[in-house]
Amino acid sequence: MADIIETLLALKERLEREKGLPLQSIQLTPVDPKELRRLEDALGPVIPPAYLQFITRHGLFSATDAHGQERARMLSPSEVLEEHTWQKECIEEGVFGDEEDELEASRQEAKVRSRLVPFQYVTHYVRDFYVFDMGLRRDTGPLIFAAHHDDFDLAPWLLDEAPDVSGCTFDFDEHLRWVLRECMEGGRWGR
Repeated sequence: MADIIETLLALKERLEREKGLPLQSIQLTPVDPKELRRLEDALGPVIPPAYLQFITRHGLFSATDAHGQERARMLSPSEVLEEHTWQKECIEEGVFGDEEDELEASRQEAKVRSRLVPFQYVTHYVRDFYVFDMGLRRDTGPLIFAAHHDDFDLAPWLLDEAPDVSGCTFDFDEHLRWVLRECMEGGRWGR
């Protein structure tokens, strides 16, 4: 964690010195302790320790590009809870149709969506988030990936016996490095 916060602070200093960079500013906004307690009470041990440690010590990360547009923003704890609830409710049975295989597909999609915890916007104007998948974990934490509002095929991917997670990460610090690279270099998040 020390490495990523040092990187963020160094970038913040660089943005204050240099002009013409793709980013205008980055911020770390303190988290309301009451909101953080509500998040921990609601989701408990499923929240990755590295994420909790980061937002507790340093705050919520956000970045603004050279045009003044928000490029990255972590959700507040209350927004995390709100969007987690939305994920659980966004797929209704029968959304794919009335045939048995379509009903089963919607049940499977709802099952997968219920285990996703959104924590950061991919974009700020639709429900596209970086999420923690509480169903796929490694020693470093849960799977982190970008889930878009119109992704209705997460279940076949995530419920596969060996899903391809090569463009994803299980490491919160690596996620933040990827976000910074995307913001500074215009590249895609991931490997």
